[in-house]
Amino acid sequence: MKVLLLPLLAFLLWSTPLQAADRVDRIYNKAARDFHQLYKDTPFRDRADNWIATIERFKAITEHHPKHRRAAHSLLNIGLLYSSLYKWNHQKNYLEQAIIFFRRLVADYPKSALADDGQYRLAEIYEIFLKDPQRAYIEYQKLIELFPRGDFVPYAKKKLEKLKPPPQTAQLKPDQSGAQAAAPEELMKIQMGGLDYATAESQPAGLTSRVDYWSSSDWSRMVINVAKPIHYKYQVLKADKKLGKGRRMYIDLYKAYLPKGFKKRIAANDGLITQARIAQFNTETVRIVLDLASLKRIKVFHLELPKQYKVVIDILGESALAGGLPPKKTQKTTSPRAPRPSIPINPPQAYDTKKSSPAPSKHKETKPAISLSKALGLKVNRIILDPGHGGRDPGALGFQQKEKNLALKLALLVKKELQTKLPGMEVLLTRSKDRYISLEARTAFANQNKGDLFVSIHLNASRKHQVSGMETYYLNLTTDNDALALAATENQTSRRGIAQLQNLLKNLMTNSKITESNELAQLIQAETIHHIHRSKLIHLRNLGVKQAPFVVLLGANMPSVLVEAGFISNKRENDLLKKRKYRKVVAQGIFKGLKKYLVLTQSL
Repeated sequence: MKVLLLPLLAFLLWSTPLQAADRVDRIYNKAARDFHQLYKDTPFRDRADNWIATIERFKAITEHHPKHRRAAHSLLNIGLLYSSLYKWNHQKNYLEQAIIFFRRLVADYPKSALADDGQYRLAEIYEIFLKDPQRAYIEYQKLIELFPRGDFVPYAKKKLEKLKPPPQTAQLKPDQSGAQAAAPEELMKIQMGGLDYATAESQPAGLTSRVDYWSSSDWSRMVINVAKPIHYKYQVLKADKKLGKGRRMYIDLYKAYLPKGFKKRIAANDGLITQARIAQFNTETVRIVLDLASLKRIKVFHLELPKQYKVVIDILGESALAGGLPPKKTQKTTSPRAPRPSIPINPPQAYDTKKSSPAPSKHKETKPAISLSKALGLKVNRIILDPGHGGRDPGALGFQQKEKNLALKLALLVKKELQTKLPGMEVLLTRSKDRYISLEARTAFANQNKGDLFVSIHLNASRKHQVSGMETYYLNLTTDNDALALAATENQTSRRGIAQLQNLLKNLMTNSKITESNELAQLIQAETIHHIHRSKLIHLRNLGVKQAPFVVLLGANMPSVLVEAGFISNKRENDLLKKRKYRKVVAQGIFKGLKKYLVLTQSL
């Protein structure tokens, strides 16, 4: 039977006799000794690299020896270590990692005696750290449903007695904003962006060539295309009942002009936008006015591309969000010293560590208030696959192969895997043939079609032909030079443009989709690499999961990742990617990652 904390850890770390230890046991026991030292008041735990090295040893067991008896123990220990690191410096990435590894324990080893431990720790993260009692309630309830005979069931039931159950109609979906967008009342004052006024004043006016927009009942995106960088300002205006005008906003493009014959009415009764008009406000200013059916949040940003300047307006309606804006949190500054944490997560007081097993439940078994599937409201019905590049944009080139062609072939194979093995799943492609689609249009397609997951598929390239491997990205800030260089290439911009985008992301990003996107990226990366290795066609390098400011992921209202499935510039990988047999192996790996994400988040 299991007990918590030090007695539990002692059981986990020392239960196998050393004389019978094999090579994996030796790795595990080394990690176990270090684990123990990290929870003692010694200089060893003051060095951050000792924490990371211990995690990596446990990870090596889970990645290279997943069938070994120590794999489940390792996953639990990794989750505990990441939880401790989060308690020290409140970097949310550590909490995301803890969630991922606890979920992997539950999904990969459901018959393990430790699976309910992982599920309980996961529920505590939502309750204690994320302050999400509804989701915590669901995770505790999931423990009871998945592991009715588990040791942690009595304690999960006691938690359910204290926590308020979600309402029957609750749809506990992740925040639909996808970015830190301002509330309407915050935009009553004039906001400015783009070039500063003085710089714009000294330059000639730029042609406003086109306005694109996509809209649904609770989301709209408008993209204003200008020939050169400009200064712009925007403001949300209150409804004026006396004049019969509802909520609206305007955006002024300074030092811009419209060509003759430009259509003045650019949208009408299209989802959130009841009417949109564009006109030459004066000789140097183009004004766009949007009349809106509803408005909950809004974000405005710009993208500077070669010979293109795009001003993007993303609007969320009242029905897109439940509740108000999340409270603003201040990020604690971190120290170069490692943590001096307490035990990872405090145990329930009902546990008596002197006993060999937890006390039995004293209350009667009750039927869960609501079914798990209803409460979660997270069912994935529609996956959007995005084959990178297309049409006039060939993407990376290597050995007479074009990225756009391989990306489309891979996406079609992933779609076939999904539709064959998950027949109830709807799969949409941003393109199904060789045609050009702008980056912002791809995300808009996913939002407009209310996708539940978004996967952009690409192939990588390097001037050094020996560079090889697969990596998966999610949207976030980064300081990694290779990731920034790749983002610059995929965004069709310069490093200067990436630097500007990073500055914008500081104001636009929120953690609402980072956690889910990171988890999705981790699973796709791990499952694809594992499946490729099992095929024995190639021992593909695992370049891991990374983060970078990709425009194609910016503003997505769903977990979103970008997969770089190999290097088209590497001769061996290129030769394999030409073969349908290998592409199918890669597609099956991506499918397995998607499927595992569904299992982890939905208990399908």
